[in-house]
Amino acid sequence: MDKGMYVLSGALPVQDDLDAEQIDRVSRHLGGMATVYLAHDDVAHSIAIRISGTMSPDDARIVEKRIEKFAEEYCSAGAILLSEWNGLSRWLVVGMNWQVQCLLKFAAVEEQFARLAQKDIDFLVRLEPNDRAQSRQGNLIASLSVSAEEQSSP
Repeated sequence: MDKGMYVLSGALPVQDDLDAEQIDRVSRHLGGMATVYLAHDDVAHSIAIRISGTMSPDDARIVEKRIEKFAEEYCSAGAILLSEWNGLSRWLVVGMNWQVQCLLKFAAVEEQFARLAQKDIDFLVRLEPNDRAQSRQGNLIASLSVSAEEQSSP
């Protein structure tokens, strides 16, 4: 299996009562596979993360599973981390399960809005009648074409 450069980075909001031993346990577990940087900020109640090294996709998945487990146990909210392996980037959503689900749904909605900004797209819209139009009969399906202009950056 090919090995590539792997980096996992970001920050996790953590519970107030998190102690150094819990962070050290994760560092020791992953230390044999990667260079591990976990810095706890007591004031912000967060942990800055950077885990890097040359590893296989399976090893990268082990790292991510360990961080996911840590986040489920000690995070105070959901978080989005950046996972990069061999030049390919993706988001890793971790934390409390219901908050992770909300973040994933938000990401899906954001992706749909990004598609709307693409040039010259066509889509169908179902128009629901308001109270005044209830008495009228007709086709409630309409076609709408949207032209979007790219905004130039200053």
